[in-house]
Amino acid sequence: MTFIELQNSLCQSMENSILRRVSSILYRNPVIVFGGLIQFHIMPITNEESMQNMFQIHRQTQMRQPQIELYVEFEDIEADEIQNDLDIEDDRAAVYEEMNSECEEDFEATYEAGDEDEDGDVGVEAEVENVVVHPAVSQPMNVPPFMHNLDLDVMNAPEFLEYANIGVADPEDGEFRIGIEYCSRKSVVAAIRSYTISRGVDYNVYESEPLTFYAKCKTYGRGCNWLIRASLIQKKSCWEIRRYNGRHTCTMGTILQDHSKLDSDTVAEAIRPLVESDPSIKVKSIITEVQSRFNYTISYRKAWLTKQKSIAKVFGGWEDSYQALAWWLSVMTQKMPGSIVQIETRPLYNGTEEADGIRILHCIFWSFYPCIRAFKHCKSLV
Repeated sequence: MTFIELQNSLCQSMENSILRRVSSILYRNPVIVFGGLIQFHIMPITNEESMQNMFQIHRQTQMRQPQIELYVEFEDIEADEIQNDLDIEDDRAAVYEEMNSECEEDFEATYEAGDEDEDGDVGVEAEVENVVVHPAVSQPMNVPPFMHNLDLDVMNAPEFLEYANIGVADPEDGEFRIGIEYCSRKSVVAAIRSYTISRGVDYNVYESEPLTFYAKCKTYGRGCNWLIRASLIQKKSCWEIRRYNGRHTCTMGTILQDHSKLDSDTVAEAIRPLVESDPSIKVKSIITEVQSRFNYTISYRKAWLTKQKSIAKVFGGWEDSYQALAWWLSVMTQKMPGSIVQIETRPLYNGTEEADGIRILHCIFWSFYPCIRAFKHCKSLV
């Protein structure tokens, strides 16, 4: 959706016979502060960039604020302005009709749609639709000569064809292949780890360097010759599988409840959507989710630690929360004058000597001003 389309859509939503145009759009921007609280800021929507920023904010906060709230002001359109707009539209249509007639022959000579490629798939060009785009001005436009000589086949071809399926294993059997490329070392290790977990096998790392990752099956040389080596190709700025011996020919000797490669980082990434929607999710629910996704049952301790790591990734860790605490209390007292905040700290000792300039937080008390006023009306308790 463009900014013009947004304005037109808002005008069409007004069910009346009076012609109007949008004069201003204000977005109620939700800002998540410490503790998960939401504050709203006013954000003017004036152009394409600010509209896209609004959509980006909504995608990030839609779990907390599912609706986009706008304050829109309209203004009536006079009859003279309507006629002027119609004249401009007529000018635009005439200009584009002339432009289309001039370049139609050259366009057909360089652009052939509907041909099939060698594999029998219909070419990309067959899906292209002719879209009429109205110009921003009503004056005639001179088409530069080079536009009549454009090679549209080259322009519509993928820019990096060799990276079309980067990081994807063979779709038929899910096995790695020599030459498969990945965007980073992290993605290579994650792919190998996921492959190992899903097949119930394991490996030992023989080389883990910034430029190389080399691993072998745990039973290598004893009935299984599985190994894989990936290296950074600096000319391509990507990682590539350089050596691979094919699928495993072994299985785990015993059925285990957990897997050594099913670490906390892997599980934390898997349960992240659950933590985002419900930070108070129970540990037992995490164990059940891991069991359904990976077919392994992790321990209660591992599930609890994984939950804490996932919460830290989504909402920030203890250190980040502590840094934000002083700011949050300061904002609270500014927004609600009369509120009381008391912070109690203790000294830090280095042996028997007290450290200079360092205190340890012991406890914090705060009370909102409305609560303080209401307290005198409460009944006395013994």
